[in-house]
Amino acid sequence: MSTKKTSIAAILTCYNRKDKTLKSISNLMSQQGLEEFDLAIYLVDDGSTDGTSDSVKQQFPNVNIIKGDGTLFWNGGMRLAFAKAMQVGYDYYLWLNDDTNLYKDALKRLFETRDLAKDKDIIVTGTIIDPEGREENYGGRRQKDKLHPITFLLVEHSDIAQKSDTFNGNVVLIPKAVPNSIGNISEEFSKQHNGDIDYGLRAKYAGFETWVAPGILGECSSNPIEGTIFDESQDLKQRMKQMRTPKGVPPAKEWMIFTKRHGGFLWPYFWFRTIVRVIFPFTYLFLRRPTK
Repeated sequence: MSTKKTSIAAILTCYNRKDKTLKSISNLMSQQGLEEFDLAIYLVDDGSTDGTSDSVKQQFPNVNIIKGDGTLFWNGGMRLAFAKAMQVGYDYYLWLNDDTNLYKDALKRLFETRDLAKDKDIIVTGTIIDPEGREENYGGRRQKDKLHPITFLLVEHSDIAQKSDTFNGNVVLIPKAVPNSIGNISEEFSKQHNGDIDYGLRAKYAGFETWVAPGILGECSSNPIEGTIFDESQDLKQRMKQMRTPKGVPPAKEWMIFTKRHGGFLWPYFWFRTIVRVIFPFTYLFLRRPTK
């Protein structure tokens, strides 16, 4: 008598980086023990012009490709893919960035960590490293302290599973109980920022723990500082221009929502501090200098 396989929906979004997207999906499809699962892949192609959809369909014909109009970015693309998958219903949802390359035992270690929680529904994330510098850059995030409620430090990898407060969205295994309870990524976050961190915190408030799987699960290049609003070599005009790009800073309204939701009574300070950092970076660095 055959047993029903655990169903997983992998959720990705992409835009004009065909080779990275194909490599990420290929690594996912090469996972150890994949035959033990019923895997479906949902990919939002947010208006790519480099032939991403055609190449994915040719190499991986079973991928569910959802077309975007170029305005979704990470939050919107992941939200749309997540919504499509939830309409079908799966035991687990696997968030995966299309520039994240999983090691072959990543999925196995995610579920091994999940099994440590016995019958409790938990979210499991994994530590990712930069392929060049080999430094850890994405994964579980812990709140710095009560005075810095929206400063989240990376949980350094360990040989044992650890708990975190929230996570980056590079690789995250989410049981169906979580979206059944808190729903999708918040619609308040429209571009590149805060949708993943906010989702992890909302899950925490709803009683769900996030655990970080042991070891390193994959690789993803770090986002560069050069040419962004935090590049101190840029003048004010350049930084102000960068503010209006999707990868600049969260729109003021979105950042206000995030800080009000998670920053406690000091949220106006955290909201204003970001503006100071952009317009007066040297003042910001002076205020953050170490004290003896």
